[in-house]
Amino acid sequence: MEPLTRNPLCRAFSMEGSREDGILLLHGFTATPGTMRPLGEALHRDTGFTVYAPLLPGHGLTPEEMAKTRWYDWFRASQQAFDKLSRRCRRVSVAGLSMGGALSLLLAETRPVRRVAAIAAALSVYNEKLPLSHALWPVIRFFIDREEKEVFPDFLTEYNDTYSKTPVRCLSDLDWLMRLARKGLPRIHCPILNVRAGKDRTVHPRSTEWIMKETSSRKKILLELPNSPHVCTLGPEREILFRECARFFTE
Repeated sequence: MEPLTRNPLCRAFSMEGSREDGILLLHGFTATPGTMRPLGEALHRDTGFTVYAPLLPGHGLTPEEMAKTRWYDWFRASQQAFDKLSRRCRRVSVAGLSMGGALSLLLAETRPVRRVAAIAAALSVYNEKLPLSHALWPVIRFFIDREEKEVFPDFLTEYNDTYSKTPVRCLSDLDWLMRLARKGLPRIHCPILNVRAGKDRTVHPRSTEWIMKETSSRKKILLELPNSPHVCTLGPEREILFRECARFFTE
């Protein structure tokens, strides 16, 4: 398999803007910054903020490369990216999709995050292979993705390259990361934009419910996108998402 970053849309990106405010964008599990690029372009255009989207370790390359990484590699990379942007901008907010949403919440527990947009944040998922991964990873290296992907109108497919097989140990690590993020929700005090995709078949709705109930933030906004798939940053209601994110970050 060729590295996903052969597609230039899937590489890390940075957009220079204000030195006062920056926004860190974090992509999801087995995905790339491509899923965040249209959001990043819209935020840069509409807010004038500096925008930065790193490529998390093991992502954008091959499943074999990803198999060498652990959850703390992804978390450490998100912390380093936040610190890098903080040296450029006085205030830094974070927006994350799926696993990137869980990482965003973890950052809000451990860094001075101004605001968080948790977009279809993965704290609980439908994946039936997840409970098996803890026992199987020592003997099975990969789960092959044989499921047909749902087709949605006006979906930006060219930004959505992902692996065709998943390292089993990484799936186990994703479970640990989600548990850690949920455990720390009461330590989050910054404003939160909590986004739920109505046609999400990846993240369970209890994820958004936990964020609304268990975080300590005084300001919590729930944004419902009833016709959007899990990767709602590329879906048919993306312009609504972009507009509401820009409004939230500029308040």
